[in-house]
Amino acid sequence: MSFEFWKVVFDWSAVVLIGLTFIAGLGALVTGKVVSARQAREFQIELDAANARATEADSKRVALQTRILDIFGARQLTAEQSAGVAKKLARLKGTKVDVYVFKFGNPYSRTDFGHDSDLAVALVHALRGAGIDAEAWLLESCQDSGASNLVVGVVGNDPHNHKIAKRIADALPAEIGVWPVVEPNFFAVTCAKFSPLDPSMLNKRTHEAKISIAIGKKINPVLTREMLEPSDEQRKP
Repeated sequence: MSFEFWKVVFDWSAVVLIGLTFIAGLGALVTGKVVSARQAREFQIELDAANARATEADSKRVALQTRILDIFGARQLTAEQSAGVAKKLARLKGTKVDVYVFKFGNPYSRTDFGHDSDLAVALVHALRGAGIDAEAWLLESCQDSGASNLVVGVVGNDPHNHKIAKRIADALPAEIGVWPVVEPNFFAVTCAKFSPLDPSMLNKRTHEAKISIAIGKKINPVLTREMLEPSDEQRKP
């Protein structure tokens, strides 16, 4: 065979070899891209999971801070808690309830008991949301009479009134420091003066209710794990 024939064979062999090399390189490049894409997806999944854990941790931190503020800070009713109270007491429509705040100090300064007054007004609104006939009163010149935290009381020994008072106590959120036992209400004979608590919310009747809620000085409790991490049942409004 001639030299020209072998030259053509060698030239085509070189072309084929170059083509195969190019294809092999292209395949390696595509494979590399596939591997890189898979690694990128795995990295993104891990990153998303880390972000989710960080968000959850931050939510728990905020919830814990809020919980501590609820326990040691000023007593107040959130909109959710007020709605929960109104829902639980909806069947007590027409029941009369008096909410009391004590006027202590000489001279008296509303600033000293502003949080108590604000809580009383909020309770009145929540009770009225359930259709309850609620009024707020400021008690003055009370002899040997007062309350710590928040006490639901009842006048007399009527079992029906006592049962309603217990329902009201159970419906109030524990965060505002509710005394677990319904107590006798002797304020009518131990306090010399009753006046409307909030001049902008004049009362429509006298302090004649058999059931009362007395708001006394808040006593900060000893923290427990159960208080910081309440059960799902306790979280229900």
